[in-house]
Amino acid sequence: MRLSAYSALLLLACVAIPAPAFALIDISPKEIVVHDKPTTVRIINKGERPEYVSINLSRLLNPGVEVASEKLEPITLVSKPALYAFPFRITLAPGQSKTITLKPLEKVEREQVYRLDVTPVISLKETEHRATSGNVLINLSFSGLVRQLPGAEKSQLAVTCEGSGARLTASGNVRYAVKGVKVDGSTVDPFNVYPGEPKLLKGKSISIPGQSSC
Repeated sequence: MRLSAYSALLLLACVAIPAPAFALIDISPKEIVVHDKPTTVRIINKGERPEYVSINLSRLLNPGVEVASEKLEPITLVSKPALYAFPFRITLAPGQSKTITLKPLEKVEREQVYRLDVTPVISLKETEHRATSGNVLINLSFSGLVRQLPGAEKSQLAVTCEGSGARLTASGNVRYAVKGVKVDGSTVDPFNVYPGEPKLLKGKSISIPGQSSC
């Protein structure tokens, strides 16, 4: 689950130090795989107050990069999306869970990756109440990763040695999980390489299990 503070809304009381009020929303599962049939995701309110929740699905244009460098394209801006999420908004009582549906609209030739963002929305009435009582409202966005997969999956890796290191390319039609890589003698944390998004490892000596060393 990704926690992002870009949607945080802070309202401070005049004198007293306020107590923060967090929206406790969860997503299950955190990573969702979609094939050729609709898939459901549970949104859960683990807090003690009702929540009005907004749901947004965006295609990840450069999967495999750090979260801060991700480029997202909202599905609402795509003329012919391959995947659709509904409903866009739900209301959750304390302890309640509801499902949203991810519906594939067309088959994909290679893996497509999305972010499913779930954001509690603070109403004007709630904002005024919290401001009067001296509390801080913090509205956080929770995110899940969605993988839309082709019918026949093929996970394969190609490695090309270059002057500055090794270029890794997912030569199949789904992501390739890379593990046990050593760069200049140091082990690198596992990572994924996605079709259409090559990854360059820089170093003088690079060893990848099952591949020729660079």
